[in-house]
Amino acid sequence: MRTFAKTALAAAAASVVMGGIAYADHLNINVDGATIEDGSVVFPSVKIDQDGYVVIHAVENGEPVLPASIGHVAVPAGDSENVTVEVEGGAMERTSYVAMIHYETNDNDTYDFAEGMTDVDTPGMRPDNTAYALPFTVGGM
Repeated sequence: MRTFAKTALAAAAASVVMGGIAYADHLNINVDGATIEDGSVVFPSVKIDQDGYVVIHAVENGEPVLPASIGHVAVPAGDSENVTVEVEGGAMERTSYVAMIHYETNDNDTYDFAEGMTDVDTPGMRPDNTAYALPFTVGGM
């Protein structure tokens, strides 16, 4: 499962980096307007079709670090504004990250997707069956 998740995220991230469309009618994270406040990333808006999480992954050597995350926050189904994700060690400007949407799949209201647990709280998917993942940098490069 880890290989599938890593491949799906890499494909989604590559499509965005290469200028591909990163939209899904049922999912959206506004990464273009993201800001940093007190070491957290604030996304102006998030859309999700069922309860889940906005998750931030670190990027090393141009690749997202998976399945580990450096921050996440629960979001209810629907549209949310000013979604704040606390980042371990504090978010930094001009640093590359990947934002993803994950669903709450085991009904315990705790983000559980991690090494050895990639079958719970799984990524939201686009219609083309790639993970909804958006590379972003706050403050430009």
